[in-house]
Amino acid sequence: MPESLTENEKIRLFREKIIKWYKEEGERDLPWRNTGSGWAVLVASFLLRKTTVAQVLKVYEAFLKKFPGPNDLLAASEEEIKEIIKPLGIEHQRARQLKELAQTLSQKYGGKIPCAKDELKKLPGVGDYIAAEVLLSACNQPKPLLDRNMIRVVQRVFGIKSTKRRPHTDTGAVALRGKASPNQPGRRKKFQLRSPRLREKNMHRKKSKVHRMLSKRSM
Repeated sequence: MPESLTENEKIRLFREKIIKWYKEEGERDLPWRNTGSGWAVLVASFLLRKTTVAQVLKVYEAFLKKFPGPNDLLAASEEEIKEIIKPLGIEHQRARQLKELAQTLSQKYGGKIPCAKDELKKLPGVGDYIAAEVLLSACNQPKPLLDRNMIRVVQRVFGIKSTKRRPHTDTGAVALRGKASPNQPGRRKKFQLRSPRLREKNMHRKKSKVHRMLSKRSM
């Protein structure tokens, strides 16, 4: 990162580049990116584990049509659940995890999705990242989304090095990511949802573009 740029200039350029990249190459049409339903976001996060976006798209809408809420899924048998999600693989494990999620939501929250990070993290299988994604999409709370790929970008672009064993949990990086988020709600959501599950080749290309842009702007 060029030394001649102030932190605010670095943040502004980084923000602009991420939003531009998202418009050009981000996976904007994914149904779980365009929903205000916390349940739909949670379901997507469970289905996307250890499989591909293409596979999940084959079952996602059918799943939500049959189980539009936690109580609907809780009333179903594991066999019914497995029948829909079988194309994704490890259907026994997924069905069990989804049932546990639905049971907790039904018993503790009346089938509603909480809009508090601490409460979301009490749900089985939900950590910081998924909680932040639910808060952003369903609760209009622009919490920073920081996965392993994005922490690499933040570290490289801003020249920081986390001392954490799990860098994506570093509060300093999370705070910097939050500062980089635009103020306008629409732009803020685009920035935060910049296709978190990027392939490495796309991530490396994005980092290179950011660096080239910053170098040009500092001349």
